[in-house]
Amino acid sequence: MMNRNFITVSRCSLFFALILLHPLATIAQPYLVKGKIADKETNVPLDAVSIVAFQKGISSGTISNTEGIFQVVIDPGTDSLQFSRIGYASKTIDLSQNTYAGTFLKIEMQVQQKQLGEVIVRNTSALEIVRKAIGATHEMMPDNDYETGNFYREIIKDSISYYSVAEAAYKTQYYPSEKSFRMQLLKGRAKEDVASTRMFEDFHPGGGPQALAGFSFSDGFPDFLNLKKLRSFRYKKDSVIQFGDKFIYVISFDQNPDVHEALERGKLFIDTDDYAVMKYECESSPIGLPYVKNLQGTDKLMAKLLKIDFERKYWQKLAEFTVQTGKLILSHAAASYNIAYRQPKKNIDLDIIISTEMIVTAGARSFATKISKAEEWQRKNIPANMPLDFDANFWGTNNIIEPTTELKTIIEGMGIKNNEQPINSIDAIWKKHNENMFIAAQNSDSIILIPVAKGAWEDGESAGIVYQEISGDFSFETELKASKRNNTELPDIGFQQAGIIIRDASTREENNVVLACGTGGNSKIKYFLRRTDRGKSKGPVDNIDDMNGWLKFEKKGNTISAFIKKTETDEWKKIATYQLSWLDKSLEVGFIVMAKFPGNGPKMKPDMKAIFTHYSLIK
Repeated sequence: MMNRNFITVSRCSLFFALILLHPLATIAQPYLVKGKIADKETNVPLDAVSIVAFQKGISSGTISNTEGIFQVVIDPGTDSLQFSRIGYASKTIDLSQNTYAGTFLKIEMQVQQKQLGEVIVRNTSALEIVRKAIGATHEMMPDNDYETGNFYREIIKDSISYYSVAEAAYKTQYYPSEKSFRMQLLKGRAKEDVASTRMFEDFHPGGGPQALAGFSFSDGFPDFLNLKKLRSFRYKKDSVIQFGDKFIYVISFDQNPDVHEALERGKLFIDTDDYAVMKYECESSPIGLPYVKNLQGTDKLMAKLLKIDFERKYWQKLAEFTVQTGKLILSHAAASYNIAYRQPKKNIDLDIIISTEMIVTAGARSFATKISKAEEWQRKNIPANMPLDFDANFWGTNNIIEPTTELKTIIEGMGIKNNEQPINSIDAIWKKHNENMFIAAQNSDSIILIPVAKGAWEDGESAGIVYQEISGDFSFETELKASKRNNTELPDIGFQQAGIIIRDASTREENNVVLACGTGGNSKIKYFLRRTDRGKSKGPVDNIDDMNGWLKFEKKGNTISAFIKKTETDEWKKIATYQLSWLDKSLEVGFIVMAKFPGNGPKMKPDMKAIFTHYSLIK
């Protein structure tokens, strides 16, 4: 029997595990290991191979994509890298002698499988194995709260076109005693074909990462692992697959023909030793498709109010688990839904496929602070707070599922259809504050800022800023051109503004002066001059014609003056002059963007691009 005080190496081959190993070589900075995994005999690429980096007390990693390609971040102190997949012999690379940074690994994995009759295992029926697995799974559910680091990808397409790709790094906190969980978005991005109708502004049918987290058994068991519903299925013992030094029962199942509801068919992978469910994969059973219930609860009500016709035609699901300190933890989940989606008001009539996938990139760990309601990533916000821009450096040291060549081509194609122009990184002379809240780029003499997360420069809040540190007197001016992200229309919802700022960053309480243009809760364009002293803001607001014009600050001693002027004139209009004691310090001087909304609906997301050109900072 397994020692449940530790995670066996064989278990982490499904995904991440925590194991005590001796730390060997250490390196100064994290680095990437890249490579490709294939079957040794056939040379066929292997997908969903778990790649786990081990160091004392922690593990992290990713999985290979459908081309067998992977990249994984190796942290200082990492001992080894393990490659594992059910049915294959695991492989381990010792990192103590070589960092493998800058190299492309070619990993060959050997099939390791036995037929049922060739292995001596317990003479137990398929149904009895499933019963024991249900009991074992209940016993192995975590008792204490824990959190995991995760990566999520969602693709929406039909038979011809791709509509969007969304990705996110996030954390999930599970609360077993409450049978609930919460998620917090850490960083994300999306690419949308903006030439097409934005199908899911009103209603998102995919379920998102919240639906995948439900595969963890934290909210309950699927029907085919529910003791009360076992009679609805027929189970068959197919084979036994070797898994390291363990063996795994492969149990196939389908719903009985006389059951009049929509159930699934598929396969269960169950440890022959302690009956832990290590994996399941299933799809909608053709027997049950006539009995599909498409929407329930608030989803059904929302679709009815919006006059959306929504029909589930087919679905697939997959979940993989690892054992950590004797507890069963979800490590990888995927789902695909084929949906008929019709909304006459928007002239939408499509058969679409929504594919979602989640991996655990950091193993289960305890946490001190619970995710608050305000921080929680809601299902309806799946497309929100994510930039449309894709670049190779976006994720930094976050582990992800490496995009396939096909996916990269799809994303590039969407950019071409959107008429997106190539942009360069911003000059090194500019520093950033709250850089996860915006995108900063440079084209020739223009700086481009795009807000991607909610934030405000008001009272004690701070949002995105690109700045230089300045002491003494100066004059700072720029021409501002702002619009929606992918067209020339003006932003028309929420509080979306762009402008210039003078900021004292030496105290905890916010001290700044902001001169900005944008929306203030409705579609009317205004200029805003906000003076914030010790976290309290006030200042004039007035309507203007548009968001194309000039902004300027002049500082002399402890006096700051704000000016605006129209593009077609040479006459500056002074808005106000302030005397502020903190102006004699070293200051942050630069460009800001902000976006906040009175709610979390699907439409409540940043949709603005600010271009600052002809800027001049004279000391």
